[in-house]
Formats: sequence, C-alpha cells, structure tokens
Amino acid sequence: MRWMILSLLVAVTMINYLDRLLLSVLSPVLRDYFHFNESLYGNVSAAFQIAYAFGFLALGKFVDRYGTKVGLGVAAAVWSTASLMHATVTNASQFGAWRAMLGLAEGANFPACTKAVAEWFPPEERAFATGIFNAGVNVASVIGPPLFVALAASYGWRTCFIAVSAIGFVWLIFWSKLYQAPPNVLQQNTRGITMREALRHRQAWGFVFGKMLVDPSFFFMLSWLPLYLRDVRKFQMSQIGWALPWIYFMSGLGSITAGWSSGFLMRHGWTKRRARIMTMLVCAIIVPCAILAALATKGTTTILLFSAAAAAHQAFSSIAYTTPGDVFPSNAVGTVQGLGGFSGSISSVIFSFLVPGYLIPLLGYAPIYIVLSFGYLAAVAVYASAFRDFAPVQIARFETELAA
Repeated sequence: MRWMILSLLVAVTMINYLDRLLLSVLSPVLRDYFHFNESLYGNVSAAFQIAYAFGFLALGKFVDRYGTKVGLGVAAAVWSTASLMHATVTNASQFGAWRAMLGLAEGANFPACTKAVAEWFPPEERAFATGIFNAGVNVASVIGPPLFVALAASYGWRTCFIAVSAIGFVWLIFWSKLYQAPPNVLQQNTRGITMREALRHRQAWGFVFGKMLVDPSFFFMLSWLPLYLRDVRKFQMSQIGWALPWIYFMSGLGSITAGWSSGFLMRHGWTKRRARIMTMLVCAIIVPCAILAALATKGTTTILLFSAAAAAHQAFSSIAYTTPGDVFPSNAVGTVQGLGGFSGSISSVIFSFLVPGYLIPLLGYAPIYIVLSFGYLAAVAVYASAFRDFAPVQIARFETELAA
C-alpha cells in the first residue's frame, strides 16, 4: 500500500510541476504574445510565487486539520481548474491572476506529500521515499519542455494548459478511489499544531531559515533558465527543448540518489544526524562549483554544469524535506512544512523574480547565479545547529491528550 501511495505522490508532484513549468518553457512564446519584458515577466512570476507562499501557510495547516486525502484532493481540484482557465485569458493581467490562483492551491503539494511519507515510511526509508516523490519534479521537467514545445507549435500555447489540467482531473479520480490513511495514524489531535506552537521549537526555525536560503537558487533556475539559454546562449527553441529535459533528468537522479544514500548510511550504523547533515554538505559543496556554468564559454559545458547544480539542489531538497518528519509528530508535519515553504517562497519572490527582473538588464545572469548558489553552505550550518541530534520534538499538548 505505501508504495502505491508513493506512486500517487510522484504523479501529483509531476502534475504540479507541469503546471508550473508551462510559464518558463513557453516564456519566449508568451513574451511575444503578451509583450512581456523582463520586469513584467518577473512580476507575473512573482504573482504565482507570492500566492504559492501564502498557500503553504494556509494549506499546510489545512492538510494537518483535514488529513492528507482531503487536503491534497481539494488543492489538486483547485489548481487543475486554475490551469484550465489560463487557456481563456486575453491579456497579461488575467494571466497573472490565474497564475496566482494556481500558486495558492499548489502550496498544498509538498506539505501533503511529506506528511504522507512521514506517516507511511520508517525513518531509514523516509529520505528515499521523499527523494522519489521529489523526483516527480524532474520527471515533469524531462517530459514537459519537448511536449509543450511540440503542442504549442502544432496547436497553440493554450492547448498546453488544457492538457495539463485534464491530467490533473484524471489523477484526482485515482486519488479519491485509492488513497487511505495508514492504520497506525492516531485519530486524536486532528487540530494539529498551531504556527505559534511550531515556532516555539528551534527545529521549525531551522527549517524556515534553511528553505529561505536555498529555494531562490532553484526557482531562479527554473524560471529564468529558458530565457537565459535563448537570450545569452542563443539557443533555438528546439535546442531548449532538449537541454532542459537533460538538466532536469540529472536533477531527478540527484534527488533519488541522495535519499537512498542517507537511508543506506543509517542502515549501516550512521546516526540520523550524521547521515542527513553529511549528505546535505556534499550537495552544498557541489552547487557553487557547478554554477560556474554561468561563466562557461561553450554551450555544452554550460548544460553539463547546470545539470550538476540542479542534481545537487534536488539531492539537498530531498533530505531537507525529510527533516520535519524526522522530529515532529505526523499531525504537525504539514504546518511546519507550510512555514518553511512560505519562507522559501517569499525569499524566492524577492531574490528570484523581483530583484533579477531589474538586475539582469544591468548585470546579466552570471552574478545572480553565483551569489544564490552559496546559500546552500549557510543552510547546512543552520540545519546542523537547529536539529542537533534529530531527537523527536515533545509537544506538551499532544502528550497530555494522548495520556487522557
């Protein structure tokens, strides 16, 4: 049952990112249609990201309150509808509005998926399971660009939004029929943990600041890379169509490999702290080295180095997403994930969308890529300090209710 559920989590994460990728992959086409410049494109992207941030806060708590099945199911229905409505817009303002609705609903995905993993998988398998569903991002990124480029060329860009929306509604049917809560999940404490209660613990703050430091780098790459390849590297759309899948395929391998490696080390005697932190440290060292892609002279070298950076990011993220489930009760995981997702999204709005929209015309892409990449090393220090020995967090109210 747990592996079937994990397959559903992979699928929904893939759909989630197909919706998200549409803007960046089709950005050259949409820029011509809506007359986007760098600043307007940054603002439209920021509309999604700001809504996504608040979606994390609201829907992380919603998932804890109503459970994974209802929380993720409602969110998927809303974001699939929002994706469909993209196909009806006639101007940039309407596009930005539906982009915001999409972002708001998609904020439920990672809190719900990490909550499900924490409930269904033992500690030594959680990072691997997280790495697998997190790789859904990369499956989407591999199949999405060539599919969207082909669909847009043959049937127009609106068809891409209709197709992804349809996939979302099909997934929702399977989710409603197949998902069930694990038998060992207690039915008490359905109120979960409040945000104030969560922030009384240093582990929650560690997750919040860790996400704040690393998320902008990946969102910047995800959103601006197609334009970078088109405008700076002079790639044609057909070249972008193969370059992006390769980069995200490699990042998927990184996600799964890191999750497996962490569990492997734990099964061979490493403590949870040592396995988690050392895996993240290796990834944090790779990203600044690989981001030298922005300084490379050859297009092929650029793609290979960006692939290494993306793989290291997803590897880092697969471990980071696991940490709240390592220490918090299952009915608190969604809320803590929501807090971290909110901080990472707000940081991404500032440092991946708004600021670059004004700095790229002045400085180019390379300085921004390089500065953002060093956030990973700082994040490792934050996780090591905040989570310490990865001991379970004791929440007084939960203990009292369980005793009663």
